[in-house]
Amino acid sequence: MKRIKKYSISALIFSIILLIIAAYYFSSLVLYPKVNCSLEHHVFCNGPSEVGLQFEEVEITTEDKLNLVSYWIPAKQSKASIILVHGHGGQRNEGIRFAKSLHQAGYNLLLLSLRRNHGGFASMGFHEQKDVTAAISYLKEKGYNKIGIFGFSMGSATSIIAMADHPEIEAGLFSSGYGSAIDVLVESAKRDFGIPYYPLIPVVKLALNLRGDMDIDSVRPIDKIASISPRPIALFHCKMDDYVDYHHALDLFAKAGEPKSLWSPECKRHERLWNFDSKEAESRAVGFFQKYLK
Repeated sequence: MKRIKKYSISALIFSIILLIIAAYYFSSLVLYPKVNCSLEHHVFCNGPSEVGLQFEEVEITTEDKLNLVSYWIPAKQSKASIILVHGHGGQRNEGIRFAKSLHQAGYNLLLLSLRRNHGGFASMGFHEQKDVTAAISYLKEKGYNKIGIFGFSMGSATSIIAMADHPEIEAGLFSSGYGSAIDVLVESAKRDFGIPYYPLIPVVKLALNLRGDMDIDSVRPIDKIASISPRPIALFHCKMDDYVDYHHALDLFAKAGEPKSLWSPECKRHERLWNFDSKEAESRAVGFFQKYLK
């Protein structure tokens, strides 16, 4: 009996150690994703000049003293500006696919570089709120008070919460976002690794919260989107998105107030609507902002 009890205790200790190691590993995937530019995904990896746009690199300082080196693309005689917010593991170049058409429509563009690229870590939208707040302050200090926002994936989730909290954002376009950060992580763990919720996910949540000084359960754009109305929003989402399931778009759309719209083409890859149909994607994006951000 003593030997069995000893083996049982050893097995329990070993299981706990494995659980902690696994939680640390998976929380690191969230907090410190590999940052790279993929020609297949992002298309333009060499800056706005690749699409013929003149730009400046500007430093935007957050309340926690991170300097976000972002692209500023001014338009002639324009007072309306759009903040473009990239996704998890992305960079400021993610919005370049839409930048030329939006700039030609007369908008100043701020392609925001989030904290993961400047000494911080990714937090699925929790700390990135500070980055968007700093971007809004930057524009207002330059005298640009007509502000729209265009987010991609994690940047979309971040932008929904930011728009709900910042009444000065007049129009929001949210592409491939999620209604709940923890829900999309749980879905990803099950789909990509075959991991059920118990026992690992609660420990991963704890690791994220402790290591990231955050509350991952609070990142819920689904709870914020209704408060944006009567300011206009639009949702873009691939119907067969292979990372953020389409139900997130449907759930967000159902919760949102008017005016709202949803475009869901038959594309299969996450955040590749532009790649699937660039003309339609640009036409819809430009049309939305021309209608609501004048």
